[in-house]
Amino acid sequence: MPTLSIRIPDDVSTRLDRAAKSTHRSRSFIVKEALNKHLAEIVQDQGGGQTRLERLRALKGAGAQRHGALSAAQIEADIHEFRGDE
Repeated sequence: MPTLSIRIPDDVSTRLDRAAKSTHRSRSFIVKEALNKHLAEIVQDQGGGQTRLERLRALKGAGAQRHGALSAAQIEADIHEFRGDE
């Protein structure tokens, strides 16, 4: 079985430790179960013969088609406005 090494935030690590302890399962077991469940949700066929990922890809550019494309300068200005940058 292949091995995977990942970095996770401290809060996720704490939650993982608590889940492992409360279920009397290993951290690896909890992560494998969560990963299997999430991957199944991503690729699950939910009508129309498309996966969630395919439906998201189909939306690419929908905002520009509906409201007009923005220039890079407009996008940058919107980002600064959203952040509250000066």
